[in-house]
Parts: sequence; structure tokens; C-alpha cells
Amino acid sequence: MITFSRSQLVGMEFLDEDTVRVHGTQEDHIYAMEIEMDVRIADGVILAVKGWMKRYTTPVCPQAVERLQSAVGMSLRTEGWMQAVMRDIGRNGCEHFAEIITECGRCLDPARLSRALAAKLKTDPGADLGASAAAWLADHPEAPGTPLAL
Repeated sequence: MITFSRSQLVGMEFLDEDTVRVHGTQEDHIYAMEIEMDVRIADGVILAVKGWMKRYTTPVCPQAVERLQSAVGMSLRTEGWMQAVMRDIGRNGCEHFAEIITECGRCLDPARLSRALAAKLKTDPGADLGASAAAWLADHPEAPGTPLAL
């Protein structure tokens, strides 16, 4: 019998060629919160971030929403960015918010790859997606560790 479960969901919307809007949620039996952040695609810099506490345990929790602003200007391409998020937002605000931002950031390159593959299929419906994905990864060295499981 499951007595606890936690779900995270990340969605991305490409606003234009330069910006992606990331929406992340985390929900479990105790907490429910979400963030929305705009990220510059070229360098992974967080341009804007908003957060909402929907369910929380203490009156202090909502104060962490303001702490999210420390992520603005941070690059998801900088080595150690996940640790910086956990330090600046997690320890000084809310670890749940930090976890959501981290998961959203980790999804940036797979979303870019997905967008490229969709564009390839529009121009060439018979394209080999595995070869197309491998070619995209070879052309995008800034996306190390992007999984290639098709």
C-alpha cells in the first residue's frame, strides 16, 4: 500500500526562437507548488521566475516565493548551477522550489532536441530520428548528458 507519493511535472513552451517558458510543478501528500520561468535558449540564463505555494505546512513557506528572484540571471549552462540553486533558493528559501527549478533546468536540452526532431519530421517525414538526434547532439556540445534513448 502506497503511503506517500510525489509527482513532478515539467512542461515547456517555446515563446520564440530565443526564449522558452518552463512550467514546473511538484506535488505530494503535504506540499503543492509550482514555478514558471523564462529562459534564454542560447545561454540558459533565467530571465524571469514566478512561484506559487498552493499547499504548505507553515506560515513561513510562502516567504520563499520572493527568494526565487535570486535565480534571475543565473545560467543553466554554468558548471555547478544545480548546487547554486540548492544553496541560494533551497537553503535560503525552499528546497521544494529548488528541486523544481533543478528539474526544469535539466529538461532544457531534451526539450530543444525534441523541438529539432519535430522540425526535422515536418521537412522530412521519413527521417531517421535516431540519426537526426545523434547529429543534433554532435552539433550542440553545450548539451552534454542529454539522453539519447529513442
